Amino acid sequence: MSALRELQQGFMGAMVGRESPSLAQHLVGTDTESVWRTEIYRNNAFSNLQGALASAYPVMVKLVGSDFFHYAAKEYCYQHPSVSGDLHSFGEEFAGFLAALTSVAQLPYLPDVAKLEWICHKAYFAADHAPLPLDQLMLVEPERYGDLTFKLHPACALLKSAFPVDRIWAVNQDDYIGEQAVDLSSGGAAILVKRTIYRVEVLRLPRSEWGFLQALSTGHTFSAACATALQIDPDLNLGTTLQHWVNEAILVDFAIAT
Repeated sequence: MSALRELQQGFMGAMVGRESPSLAQHLVGTDTESVWRTEIYRNNAFSNLQGALASAYPVMVKLVGSDFFHYAAKEYCYQHPSVSGDLHSFGEEFAGFLAALTSVAQLPYLPDVAKLEWICHKAYFAADHAPLPLDQLMLVEPERYGDLTFKLHPACALLKSAFPVDRIWAVNQDDYIGEQAVDLSSGGAAILVKRTIYRVEVLRLPRSEWGFLQALSTGHTFSAACATALQIDPDLNLGTTLQHWVNEAILVDFAIAT
């Protein structure tokens, strides 16, 4: 068993490691043929992983250029080898990788753009979910409303950034028509990502509504989420806000905190 494990580890190292170990002793043919065959698999492995990253981060490819992205993707593959057979799950750590990359330190918004692209990617492939069961919600006693907790749709996610990353994302979509300029000094954004049918939408929210959804998404009770929202905007209509996010199928399930 240990010999098999060593062979498997050696094969993985040959495929995605910085230094490709020789597999000559395990392959039929000359040493030269062994190197050639290994390189074919190695190039295919890197090509598949880099393709998966480019598919998940198309805006990033446009922002840094294909040549630099190709270099960054290969470096990412070295530092964060794939641990899943599903290529759609590869690339989750790319934002953190970019944040530590000194060659793009002059572009401080890149990690947050990568975060936005990743949650868009995840939203697109997320499972669907039935709407909130309003008939069951109506059975909850009014005195327990404050103890309600809500679940966000699996194809939804929230992000807050100090940069206008929603604008950066929008102007770099293939179907975008309009002014391309982005004013980085215009301030940050509180963002909701949601999937509608087969299209992902990026919406900038009022900070009070974002705080309300963020509190609910992290398991806080309805009472606590309301307090968070009202602290940001005392004039927020909580009833209308709740109804809106239920109607939009952003809130899709509930429970009562014990």
